[in-house]
Amino acid sequence: MPDTHNTVDRAGTRLDGAAVPAATAAAAGVRDLHADWLKAAAIVGVVCIHAGLPFHDVFRFGVPVFVGLWAFYLEKALSRRRPETHARFLVQRMVELAVPYLAWTLLYIEKFYASRWSATPLHTIVGGWFGGYGWSGQYYFVILFQLTLLFPLLRRCVAQVPTLPVIVAGVALNVLAGYWLLDHRWIGAVGDRLFIYWIPYVVMGIALARGQFRRAPGLVMAAVLLLLAAPFETESPSEHSAYLASTVTIASLLLLVAAVAADRAAPARSNPGLLARAVAFVGRNTFAIFVGNVAMLEVLKSTGFTASAVSRAGPFGLLAVVAATLAGCLCIGWLLKRLGQGILVGKP
Repeated sequence: MPDTHNTVDRAGTRLDGAAVPAATAAAAGVRDLHADWLKAAAIVGVVCIHAGLPFHDVFRFGVPVFVGLWAFYLEKALSRRRPETHARFLVQRMVELAVPYLAWTLLYIEKFYASRWSATPLHTIVGGWFGGYGWSGQYYFVILFQLTLLFPLLRRCVAQVPTLPVIVAGVALNVLAGYWLLDHRWIGAVGDRLFIYWIPYVVMGIALARGQFRRAPGLVMAAVLLLLAAPFETESPSEHSAYLASTVTIASLLLLVAAVAADRAAPARSNPGLLARAVAFVGRNTFAIFVGNVAMLEVLKSTGFTASAVSRAGPFGLLAVVAATLAGCLCIGWLLKRLGQGILVGKP
């Protein structure tokens, strides 16, 4: 996932051209540790889903919280810039998304569909292979393209309309879509790739960036309990997408509030411990793991690592597959950055 936690532009200046004092720049370099914990947990959850761990719907909070944190940091970035620079900044962000989207999509099409070009209808290639169904996780890019275009409108709406009713309405719409609306032929064809299902997380991210919603005890525990209940809800034959389940939706929103509020309340630590640095490292490289995990899982499968791990430890062997995938993706990200291709893993 894109790491949007850049409070100061490279070279120590804001995008509006104003110089940033060294002390301010240093302070801005301190990461939001609780947000990093959430991002690290989310990306591990994404890999667990793709690896096929049992009860994987417990990990469905991953993409929702990434969307919420994307909106949180994008709102903070825009709030520091002059309004006349916003359009240029958003276009830049679109380009930074488009490059890895196209590169990884072409790579995975070559891997999974190379022999099927001539026999595949154009609408399947455009709407499927390039439209969010081409590889596991591709839909995230499709969602962010839509939300980036709509972001100026969404942030104005948050400023003019009470936030909580909008979030509640969005949650209700998601539940209705999951149980009934996706039965409609045309709505079902789009699925949860449409931006409207992800608005609750965007609104929450913007609201948190503007200082709304305070820390409250028990938010994380409530979220965990909801996620533990998610597999029971998503077993329903009427439930089309686990991301639209009420348990997943509400739990994701609670986790967003808990992480951001905790970082707001906690003093910044200039010398974090080893575990905190490890979590921050994963938090900085979630994009590399997100785009590379499909390839790594294929490598582990083709080399027999996955089969061997499962034969030795049953379903628990998949945990070794997840760990190897994470390590491999981090190595891929490091290598691409060393080769000057960091934009492919979200590091332009």
